[in-house]
Amino acid sequence: MGEFKTKPVLRLKQFSDVFISSGNGLIKKILLQGFDALGGIQKFIAPGQSVLLKPNLVVGVSPMSGGNIDVGFCEAVIEMLRENCSPGKITVGENTESGPNMMQYFERNGYVDMCKRQGVDLVDLALVERVDIPLEGALFADIVNIPKLVRDVDVFITMPCLKNHDTVCLTAAIKNSYGIVTNESRRQAHRSDAIEQHLVDIARVRKPDFCIVDGRIGQEGIAGGSHFDHPRFANRIIMGADPVAVDTVCAHIMEQNPRVRYLQWADEYGLGNCNLDYINIHGMPLEEAKVRFMTPAEHIEENSGGQFRLTDLGSCSRCRAVAQGTLHRFRSPESVLKKVDIAYGPADWAVPADLSENCLLIGDCIQERYRSLGTWISGCPMNRDDYFNALTSMDIVCSKCMKAVNEFIERHSPEELAFVRILASNKTVFRSEFNLAGATDFLISVGECQRRYAYFHIRRSASDLIEKGLEGKIGADFFVYVIPGHDPSQEDLEAALAELKGRAVKWEEIKAGLGA
Repeated sequence: MGEFKTKPVLRLKQFSDVFISSGNGLIKKILLQGFDALGGIQKFIAPGQSVLLKPNLVVGVSPMSGGNIDVGFCEAVIEMLRENCSPGKITVGENTESGPNMMQYFERNGYVDMCKRQGVDLVDLALVERVDIPLEGALFADIVNIPKLVRDVDVFITMPCLKNHDTVCLTAAIKNSYGIVTNESRRQAHRSDAIEQHLVDIARVRKPDFCIVDGRIGQEGIAGGSHFDHPRFANRIIMGADPVAVDTVCAHIMEQNPRVRYLQWADEYGLGNCNLDYINIHGMPLEEAKVRFMTPAEHIEENSGGQFRLTDLGSCSRCRAVAQGTLHRFRSPESVLKKVDIAYGPADWAVPADLSENCLLIGDCIQERYRSLGTWISGCPMNRDDYFNALTSMDIVCSKCMKAVNEFIERHSPEELAFVRILASNKTVFRSEFNLAGATDFLISVGECQRRYAYFHIRRSASDLIEKGLEGKIGADFFVYVIPGHDPSQEDLEAALAELKGRAVKWEEIKAGLGA
């Protein structure tokens, strides 16, 4: 009789606790019920400890859109803390790279008056003292720069809204910490398709100590930081000390695909639990709490008038993000020429009887039996350029503007275009190695499809000019030249280049005057 083999010793995971409530009733009472259900408020905040509240705010967006934390909710949190755990200094802080100075936004939305009334500090996290924190084994950057306040505060409470996000699928507790890193760091992560990696690094450097998700009004569909036209009246408040578990529960409440890479990675790093088997739910049962949110894919289909039909077969967030994020830019009816079915993920597919003759099957994980139904784009994850090229080569999306820009580029030397970036047909068609692709670079935005991007570029420029002390001296649209329409001429492009060349000379003079 053989010997029994001993099983390897597995690390026992600690369970996480998450509280769910409806938003009915007094906010302070609901918050206190949540803390009591999770072990009592003193378990998380001791008397005399300093507290930082980081609400989720987006400049230019109303709280009724589901994109912002209402000032009344933030004040209720402050009063509840003071009445029940006698904290020390309380600070409210946020940073958004879009639009005017954060303090101007705070004032317009009642935060300045509220903080004066409550006797708490209010800070723009972009303007406070910062520290570099080395991170071994970083997924994105070996150094993470965050406010010294965030590093040093005793208790960091994150207060996100409940939102979808076309790029990272879910924006709640962990994503809310994106506001503590520098604007340039965020832009670089976007340009490198590394937002999820960056989020995990930030959480490793400074994980929130407690999470309060205001899901009374959320944002469904594409949402994220750029689309606020689909508020979802979910009427939920979610609380917990484990941001990974809180986000996981949020995904299930919203009935979204929970296969989100940054949550899985955060779990692997020991930052929390992304598996419901290790999460204790308190308050409202999860099944009762579910309020289905429109997915980004469904929102894209709606915007395209049904021209795009996306089917998520249980994909991970990477292929899902590329499949969705590349398409949401095509908002103009003229930019989508044909109907197309797009499927991604490993699960079985109930292939529709009206499957389009234009069909894209995405990623290595899609089953082989489906790949012959159309054009298969391999990869794990699928390459964004391969995807975009398939859309254009099959004449699914309009590429008139891109063709015009390519003709224009061929007539100019790299030196002539070294200072500029050109966007057309929802793609960066040209960018030299000298162009930083930040807010204060020079951009030619070609065609109606690019108008929305040009708008956000101008908003980011406004924020950068404030940081450089140039507010009022130069307009935020100084760096952008917009060519409208759907069929640009070579004369239009030449005029744009000539105009921006003149502005570039002026910009160098301004920088020289500042001693830059």
